[in-house]
Amino acid sequence: MQIEGLKVKDYIKTEGTGDQLLAVGTSGIKDDNKANNNNKELRALSVDNAFYDNKGKMTDEEFVKDMNEASALGMSTVNAVKNVERTWDEEATAKTREDGHDPMDMEPETLVTVVDEIKMNLAKAGADISKMGGLSKAEIEAMSGSISQAVEMTNGLGDTLPVEAQAYLVKNELEPTITNIYNATYSAPANPVAEETEEDIIGLLEKLGDKLDSLIEEIESEQSESAQRPMSPAELKEMVATMMKQDVPVTKEHLEYMAQLSEYEKPEEANIVNAISDIIAEGKEPQDAYLIPGYSLMDQAKKTFEEVMGMDVNQLPTITAQRQLTEIQLTMTVEATFTMMKNGISVNTNDLSDLLDKLKLQETNLLQILMKAENKEATNSNVNLFKEVMNNMAEIQSAPAAVFGRFSNIGMETFSYVHQVSVSVTAEYSRMEMTYEAVGTEVRADLGDNINKAFRNVDDILDDLNIEVSEASQKAVRVLAYNEMEITAESVTSMKASTELAARTFKSMTPAVVAEMIKRGNNPLDMTMNELKETAENIKAETGSTSDEEGFARFLWKAQHSGDITEEERDAFVGVYRLLHQVEKSDGAAIGALISQGTEVTLRNLMTAVRSSKHTGRDYEINDKFGSLDEMVVKDLSITEQIEKVFLTNRCRDAKEAMTPAKMHQVGQEEILDMNPDEFATAMEQTTSEAEAQAEVQYNEYITSQLKQAMSSSANVENILEQFNIPNSANMISAVQALMQDSNTVIKDLYGRAAKQQDMDIQDLIDLAYQRFSDACHTPEEMAEAEEALGTLAENVMKKMIEMEDVRTIDMDSMKLVVQQSKAIREMANSGETYHIPIMVADEAGNMNLRIVRGSGESGLIKMALYLQSTGTISTTFRYEAGEVKANVECESAQTREMFATQAPMIANTMQQETGFSFSFSFTRVEGVSVTDVYNWQLGNFQVEEKRDNEIQTEALYGIARGYIKVMSEMFM
Repeated sequence: MQIEGLKVKDYIKTEGTGDQLLAVGTSGIKDDNKANNNNKELRALSVDNAFYDNKGKMTDEEFVKDMNEASALGMSTVNAVKNVERTWDEEATAKTREDGHDPMDMEPETLVTVVDEIKMNLAKAGADISKMGGLSKAEIEAMSGSISQAVEMTNGLGDTLPVEAQAYLVKNELEPTITNIYNATYSAPANPVAEETEEDIIGLLEKLGDKLDSLIEEIESEQSESAQRPMSPAELKEMVATMMKQDVPVTKEHLEYMAQLSEYEKPEEANIVNAISDIIAEGKEPQDAYLIPGYSLMDQAKKTFEEVMGMDVNQLPTITAQRQLTEIQLTMTVEATFTMMKNGISVNTNDLSDLLDKLKLQETNLLQILMKAENKEATNSNVNLFKEVMNNMAEIQSAPAAVFGRFSNIGMETFSYVHQVSVSVTAEYSRMEMTYEAVGTEVRADLGDNINKAFRNVDDILDDLNIEVSEASQKAVRVLAYNEMEITAESVTSMKASTELAARTFKSMTPAVVAEMIKRGNNPLDMTMNELKETAENIKAETGSTSDEEGFARFLWKAQHSGDITEEERDAFVGVYRLLHQVEKSDGAAIGALISQGTEVTLRNLMTAVRSSKHTGRDYEINDKFGSLDEMVVKDLSITEQIEKVFLTNRCRDAKEAMTPAKMHQVGQEEILDMNPDEFATAMEQTTSEAEAQAEVQYNEYITSQLKQAMSSSANVENILEQFNIPNSANMISAVQALMQDSNTVIKDLYGRAAKQQDMDIQDLIDLAYQRFSDACHTPEEMAEAEEALGTLAENVMKKMIEMEDVRTIDMDSMKLVVQQSKAIREMANSGETYHIPIMVADEAGNMNLRIVRGSGESGLIKMALYLQSTGTISTTFRYEAGEVKANVECESAQTREMFATQAPMIANTMQQETGFSFSFSFTRVEGVSVTDVYNWQLGNFQVEEKRDNEIQTEALYGIARGYIKVMSEMFM
């Protein structure tokens, strides 16, 4: 509403404002960036203002310059990498790892999506997610650039806003952002000229009469919920008078905004931090953070969420609407609502059907990103299958444990059939109003006493059956009793194995594993439980935060960073980890041997059995090269003993996943060795330790710091990632960064460790690899296969490190980087015909970089670069044009240049014999030549042709490269 018709000195203005503007709190005040674009006012800042705390921290000119530079950075379109770098925290790392993802191996878009999905699931479970993704004070203090400037600017603001600043914001229609409030505080006229007296203003108000009363009445009835307190009509009239004095046009919207600004109190630092985090999530500059609630999309999302959650389903007129609201309240989260708003999707709480459709679409969009397979988009069928599998698994785990008694051999039943029976048994118990212990949970507290009373003789039964009392055997007896089945040694052992099979399967089926399973073309619904368990465990061992190598690295890190654990304990605990790993990899052969001998299956006896197996040669087949147990021949096990062997083997896996150095320290080294795998697993699953909780937090902080450090990489790395189509994950960023710094390290580390493991000389290993590349240098496909062999070697070396003595965290981190480098190298080979060839010169391991660039017709470029301490950098560029080749050899040292020059006849002769082409060589010394020029090759006007189907061109270019590899061999090897 607007008051019109008064022309007295324009105290009440009528032009340019309509009647239907949105209310303050829902972005009704337009931000035309006047303050951001008008730096003349900034240049007039006083050195006495609070921003500088009178300590000369920054001059006016420096601050203005930094502000201008910050604006030039384009921070209003913050990309996903920067978003992760700024807002990711250890809690996000923890939740991501719990779902089976490795945050270091995920692209920024997926990282953000995973956290959104995790938040959605946590919110459904009633968890507090308010702190996830926020910026701590320490993090902000450690930052530079526009974020720290935004925080610093708030330090210069007063606790309230002067009237002149309020008027400045309203008159210029500026939102209450950090920048705008700061500019208003220091740029607004301090003493506006007011020719009219108080009597003039009072007279004007009286002349407004009913129109002013109507305006105030409307505002009074619609005062924003975000206001600290409602204003009375008298206060509103006084506010109008103030606006008139400050030459502010009086409109409904201006009066509402002025009233809101008059209530402004500077937010506490924690709220400022949250506001900055919220605005960054919108993709805007930190300085655009709102200092008044209700303006940010996150605030609006929270308000909408609260509105929906406050709706009473019983007050809706139809069953359909009631069902829709119920489903919305189970699905809707603040984060999902925020994401929709951020993407420009309207969220209308008056149309429940439309809102439900949008929420479902939002969830599907999140899952599509998670289900994306390499270069392929996720299909709707895959997304729907993922949701169905996860929902079915949740229903099975919440079913009564008695369901196990409905299968004669659960391992042979399909997952979908197990789900079907579970739903049926759940319905059966519900009809009879029976409480129960569920498949996937520990005994509920409200059932504990009842179960103890109902099954008070379980231990006696187990004693009579000569079965050791354990939680697993007790649960097996209860399941048999639920189903009124005969309790014998065989049935208890069999039921114990069935419950463990289901537990292992579902424990392995993290969201990351299920997604990967579906990406590989498997349909979990049609798989038997045995197939599902094996597939899930294999994927889990290979990928993500739950892989064998990642698990061992995490265990080592915690062992080395705990001050309570002695070096002797550390070695013993790592030994137990390796023992369980060997038993697991041998499918429990050592367990079977002990059972067949009638020996108690304790960890101490298992350790003795595995150690003795290296020397007897009677019952075990050992790969002495790597010191690992490959196969153990066990004879004459009964069916019951075979089932027990499988059960204990599975419990070894459970123990390995649950064990931590802190928990083991608490239980005690000697006590652990006297336990069997089931007892040890139970002890690790049930032991709680403050030291372990702290160690887990510290480990997540360590991973988070690695991730953020990688995400702050240079533009050069990002260009290479894009150029070679390499995933933009933290691991790949770190790998490419390391390749650019020293591409020789990957060869030294990889072949050095491989030589040690295989008891070979590194020279022999590298010579074999060099020859393999020389033989493969005919086509891109053959070279890619050679690079694949290098990657396979790296992965195998990494796997064997779990079994090697004296491996520490630094070794695992170094080898993890080598594995990631080998993956980056494979991507470069596949997408950019860029290869890394191992070479050995004068006892020095090195890496020869080769890149082939195709031109139109019979033309092309080849660059080969090598750096060794003994030679310096050697970079050779070949230009091929229809049978003629011009070559330029650039050498970092004069000595190397002279060596090439004296060998010119040999080089030209070898190249001509290999290719049949005529060559012209030039040899120059160039300071600053770098092997990384292969990655950032400036091609000038050369016309690149990506097609690889030109056989003549391929033969020519790879022939030139093959000939030069031979030249290098004859010169240096």
